[in-house]
Amino acid sequence: MSDADVVRRMYAAKGDREVLRSVIAEDAEYDIAEGFPNGGVYHGLDSIVDDFFSFTGDFDEFRAEGDEFWEADGTVFVLGRYRGRARSTGAPFTSRFAHVFTLRDGRIVRLRQTTDTVQIARALGR
Repeated sequence: MSDADVVRRMYAAKGDREVLRSVIAEDAEYDIAEGFPNGGVYHGLDSIVDDFFSFTGDFDEFRAEGDEFWEADGTVFVLGRYRGRARSTGAPFTSRFAHVFTLRDGRIVRLRQTTDTVQIARALGR
């Protein structure tokens, strides 16, 4: 499985905690844009899965869709879109993102995320 395939598997999981735990390393770091739900820096698998990914509870639907993937030397660059519907307002949204993943031994060890947080905030009524 290529590194890009590991990232695709994470996106396809749609927040499934078991799949997330199978593709993210124990010592991973997620650097999430300020203004994104639960934005901030997360260290370690448990913090990423339990603390960061808890934001999905604010949505009836939330998915990350990679449109373009580039892979080189343990790094996967993805341009894509978040799509979903906010639970509180019922409002749908689409928000572009850029993700830079670092992988080691077939697992994600770092994510750096940049996204248009305004679209998601509007859908949430913030």
